[in-house]
Amino acid sequence: MILGLEAGRVQGTERCIPANLRRMAPSRHLGLLAVALFLCAGCASLPRPSGPEAPAWRDERVLDSTDADRLLVEIDRVAGTEPRPRALRLFMERLRFYTDKPGGIEVVVDDVIAADRYEPDSISIRRLARRVRSQRRAGQSGGATLHILYAPEYLRYRGYAWARPVMVKTAAGYDAALVLVLQDRLRSILWITGARQEASVLTHEFGHTLGLVNDPSHGMNGHCTNAWCSMYDGVDAATAFLYFFPTLFTGYLPVSFCGDCLADLYPDRVPPGRRR
Repeated sequence: MILGLEAGRVQGTERCIPANLRRMAPSRHLGLLAVALFLCAGCASLPRPSGPEAPAWRDERVLDSTDADRLLVEIDRVAGTEPRPRALRLFMERLRFYTDKPGGIEVVVDDVIAADRYEPDSISIRRLARRVRSQRRAGQSGGATLHILYAPEYLRYRGYAWARPVMVKTAAGYDAALVLVLQDRLRSILWITGARQEASVLTHEFGHTLGLVNDPSHGMNGHCTNAWCSMYDGVDAATAFLYFFPTLFTGYLPVSFCGDCLADLYPDRVPPGRRR
């Protein structure tokens, strides 16, 4: 049943027109219908969980304090790229909220890599990361390490990540997750600043290094199916609808994990930032 509609005749063709729109100009009327169809099409194609609930791997060394009571974040960058200070501040807030590191979190902006050393393919990127990583203090003294590499581009991604077990397999002794931030894809759009986009990408890729999203009960292809989660895959009609006004007026982008993702990381869904 359709409420608020009544039949109308336009140029000999009968169709349903919302009663409160019949006096509107045809162009505005069609524009509103187009927006409604766009949103309905997006809702109809929302990703669905790919299976039943299952145990999800989590990186205990980075998340917990039992094996590592501190975290070192090493940042290297290809010439022509530069971490945005505001993005790093926002990301540091997320790190303090989601990890239990009573020994502290240290960020070191380290080497500048010559542009001709960077080759945008998976094997070359990981090989380069192994060669330029130089900060070993945390790993040598009972801490965990997160390695971030800023580069211009890699395929069509804004960011990419390799979890710690993957990197350990490819390089003995590396023992760190690798996050790749592609700054050529992070340009400011009106008041949606590049810094906000960068912080959102850092949080999203960091989530992948922690083990998100491996639970098929709320995941598909490694991403969360909850559109309000930082681990959701990209921007579509659902995220446009949910974040239209926050993004329009404040430049807001999601930088938090949903309850389902928190449950994958913490059984009680309570991260360290809520326990303090």
